[in-house]
Amino acid sequence: MIVINKKLRWETIVLLLPIFLLVLLVFLLRISKAISKFVAVFIDFLFIGGFTAYSLHEKVSIKIASGNAVYFWDIVFGIGACILYFTLLSYLVIKFPKIAALINYIIAWIGTLVIYGMICAIFIGNFPRLLNNYFLSTLVNIIIITVLAFITFNIRKNIFGTQQNYEEHA
Repeated sequence: MIVINKKLRWETIVLLLPIFLLVLLVFLLRISKAISKFVAVFIDFLFIGGFTAYSLHEKVSIKIASGNAVYFWDIVFGIGACILYFTLLSYLVIKFPKIAALINYIIAWIGTLVIYGMICAIFIGNFPRLLNNYFLSTLVNIIIITVLAFITFNIRKNIFGTQQNYEEHA
C-alpha cells in the first residue's frame, strides 16, 4: 500500500498553477488577437453582405433560382459584395491614403459604437450611467467609444495592409 504525502501533493499543485496560468494567459492573448481582427471587419462585412443579399433577393435571386437555391445566391452576392468592398478599400489605401484613413476611422468608430451598444444592451439594458449628470455620462461613453475606436482603427490598418501607407503619407 502506497501512502501519498498530502503536503507534497499540494506543493506540486502550487508550483504548477503559475505555469498553467501563464500558458492559459498566452493562449487567451492569441485568441483575443484573432477575435479582435475578426470583429474589426465583421460589422462592415455583416452590414454590406446582409444589405446586398436583402437588396438583391427580390430583384435578382428569385429570378435566377427557385427553392432553397435562392438563399445560395443571396450568400454568393453577399460574399461578392464583401470582396468588392475589401478590394475597393485596399485600392483607396494605395491611391488615396488620407481619405482611406478617414473612412477607416469612421467605420471603426461606427463599428465600435455598435459593439459597445450591443454589449451594454445585453448586460445593462442601456448605455451605462457613469456619472450623475446625464450629459457628462453620455460624454464619457462617447470618449470610451472613441478610445476603443482608435484601437479598432489600428487593427483595421493592419488588416488592410495600410500600416506602411498611413505612415509614409502622414
